[in-house]
Amino acid sequence: MSKKENLESILTKISYNALHDKDVDSDDLNLQQKRFEILRYNEDTNSRKKLAYWAATVVSIYLFLVLTILLFNNSFIKLSDQVLSILLGTTTLNVLGLMYIVLKGYFKVK
Repeated sequence: MSKKENLESILTKISYNALHDKDVDSDDLNLQQKRFEILRYNEDTNSRKKLAYWAATVVSIYLFLVLTILLFNNSFIKLSDQVLSILLGTTTLNVLGLMYIVLKGYFKVK
């Protein structure tokens, strides 16, 4: 293979790759902004899905634990009524307050 043929093959490969590896900065500013908005929307959607799953999991586990405490309180745990009321009340407020704060931050109303 001569040097000229070798150079032509290299230039052909470079121009072929240049068509497929388009530089984002060469696009119109409005197109770049739309691309950024779509990327941000997709990231927000994924974050919200993860957060919704986390919220459902935490609340489900919490409700299961509360039910377990209530079912086994008289036979195994034997907490007094005051301790049981305070434990359930403060835990409920903490879990629900956390869920409210986190979900309100992600699902803002315009």
